[in-house]
Amino acid sequence: MLLESELVCTIALFKLYKTINIRNMEMTAHVGYHTCKLENGFDYIVDNIPFRSGNGANQWLTQGYYFWTDSDYWAKKWGVSNRRVIGQFNINLCFKKEVLDLVGNVQHQLEFIQLKDTILAKLDKEEIRKSVTVNQILSKLRCSKEIFPYLGVRAQDGRREEQIDFVDPKINRSKLGLVTPQQLCVFEEAKDRIFLNGFIEPSDFAEKMPTA
Repeated sequence: MLLESELVCTIALFKLYKTINIRNMEMTAHVGYHTCKLENGFDYIVDNIPFRSGNGANQWLTQGYYFWTDSDYWAKKWGVSNRRVIGQFNINLCFKKEVLDLVGNVQHQLEFIQLKDTILAKLDKEEIRKSVTVNQILSKLRCSKEIFPYLGVRAQDGRREEQIDFVDPKINRSKLGLVTPQQLCVFEEAKDRIFLNGFIEPSDFAEKMPTA
């Protein structure tokens, strides 16, 4: 029979094991694909990829490290073939708590709308409110860790490669959009959660460091 002290220790270890398992489930590595220019050679790319974006108004999800999620399909549509590098990465972030997921989490979408409306309510002119962009909203939110504690944002635009009717259009005209371009922007403070897993392109990079 286990002594009381041994039993307490066993229970504590079991609780720790459960906690670690729960954290591991939340922190499941997500796969992302980063496309960059083929410049300066293999060693330079390995040492520096992924490359942080600029901080201009043209950055959809503000400054950070950008990835196409889940598949290299959209990564291969970015840049010019034979002049680009596509790296595959494991990204260890909890999409429930650490990433503002505007693709797969309705609650996060509602939260973003609420935050957006709060910001817009402080603007005086109607024309300014109508022209506000996602970039501007996120830039404002990122100024406050208390309001915006996230380490990244995932979003998609309105594009899709194919649409299929859910039912006969005479009944309902809604369609299923397939193969949507989903992007994840990981902020600088979470760079240590990003791990290079190998290369998809170019072929000589993929031979030297194939994906697992």
